[in-house]
Amino acid sequence: MDKIIKEEKKQKEIVDQIQKMEYPFKNILFKAYIQGKSLVTVASEMNYSYIHICREHGIALSKFDKMI
Repeated sequence: MDKIIKEEKKQKEIVDQIQKMEYPFKNILFKAYIQGKSLVTVASEMNYSYIHICREHGIALSKFDKMI
C-alpha cells in the first residue's frame, strides 16, 4: 500500500510540473505521457505534422528536465 501511495504522489508531481509548462509543450507531454497517446495521435489531434510534433516533443522533454 505504501508503494502505491508513493507512486500516486510521484504521478501528481509529474502532472503538476507539466501543467507549469507553456503551450504547446504542456499539451504534447500531457497527451503523450498522461493520456498515453502516441505522437502520431498527438500530431493529428493538434493539427500538426508528425515531424513537427517530434521536434516539439524533444524540446518539451528538455524543458521538463530543466524544471526538475
